Parts: sequence; C-alpha cells; structure tokens
Amino acid sequence: MAYQTEKDTFQNIKSIVKPFLNLMVKIEDHGLEHVPGNGPGILVGNHRSDMDPFVVASVVPRYMSWIAADYTTRIPIMKNLIRETGVIPMDISGNVSVSSIKKIMHVLKQGELLGIFPEGHDYMVRNDFSSPMTGFHPGFATFAYRSRVPIIPFALIPYEEKVETIPVPSAMRSLIGLPEEVCTIPHRVTYKRVLIEFAPPIGSLEFRNKPEKEAVPYLAERTRTTIEGIQKKHGMLNQ
Repeated sequence: MAYQTEKDTFQNIKSIVKPFLNLMVKIEDHGLEHVPGNGPGILVGNHRSDMDPFVVASVVPRYMSWIAADYTTRIPIMKNLIRETGVIPMDISGNVSVSSIKKIMHVLKQGELLGIFPEGHDYMVRNDFSSPMTGFHPGFATFAYRSRVPIIPFALIPYEEKVETIPVPSAMRSLIGLPEEVCTIPHRVTYKRVLIEFAPPIGSLEFRNKPEKEAVPYLAERTRTTIEGIQKKHGMLNQ
C-alpha cells in the first residue's frame, strides 16, 4: 500500500509541476520509444543541473524511483518530497547501505524504472559546464547485472541555458548540513531549452554470461561511451 501511495504521489506532483516546468523550459525529447512501456529498467544519464530529474520525469510517462544523495534529505521541503515519492537516498561516500540496496532491488523486482546520475554531484562540484563528464560511480551497473534488467542511457543536451550564481550563501548551505564541496559550489545551471535523447537499451544479453567482476566495468564503460556518443553528435564535446 505504501509503495502504491508513493507512485500515486509522484504522478500527482508531476501533474502539478510539469505545466510550470514547461513554461520555464522548452523540453524536447528523442528516442523516448527506447524507454520500455512496462517492466524494469535503469535510466542512466549525465548530470549538470538540479533540474535534471524533473526534466527527465516530465517526458517519461511512467513512475520513476530516483536515487539521490542522502544529504538532500536535510534540505527543507526536499525531505518530505523524497519520502513521499519513493526517492532512494544513498551515501555519497560510496558505502551503499543494506537498506538502500533492498529498496533498489524492490523497485526493479516490482517492474519499475530506476533513475540514476552516476556522476553524482561531481560534475556540478567541478563547476565547469563546458567540460566532459566526470567519472562514473559503477553501482548502477552492479544493480543491472544482479537484477538482469536493461540499462537505458540518456543524455541531457542544453540547447540554451543560463549559468547563475547560487542565491543561497555557502554559510547557510553549511547550516543545512550539506557537504563542504556542495556548500562552496559557486554556480548552477538553469535550462531554457534542453533536449533529452534516449539511446537503445543495453539488454542483459550483452552481459548475462560474463562474471560480475567483468560485467560491471563493461556496463559502466559501455553506458558512458553511449552517453558521450550522444553528446558528440550534438557538438557538446567538440568545443
């Protein structure tokens, strides 16, 4: 019952937020047919803006359970939003708790979609929005391998965006309990026009016969290369 409530709350909030988001940002999508209409899958993409999960969720018609840094639960308003929509907080140190693993595997076992930004907050911390992606945390590849579910890579392509100074002072961010590297981020990206392009799924046929120690790095690199391919196609890495 609680699980269904999270799904219903997610869709209700989405129905309220989406019209306002569409007024602020022109959102385009390519390849949405690659997102399965039913059954489990892990959506994996680049992460350059706080807006990313909202933008992606606005075009994907299905419920999505996002993985988010655990410190986001300390941000006012976000705590309730996270709890009520099935977001799964995860320790940014890489030490994944048993509780988080159980929640992730439950989402996939229920045939739902999981959304992950494997760069974490590293790209935004680096704060160079013309640079390539940062390194990937490979947890998503482990979840895909153990659950035998497809990975759907996607890339967020900013056609028009604005880089703005973060209005909340770093001292205030520190009081909230955010990590030091997040507190000192000087700028953030706000999209004005953005494309989300989804690539064909990386199915279990590609990795099910590999041992885990080979499959996980293979999937992480295969996913990263696919996302970079979309970025290059749109000129992001050719500057």
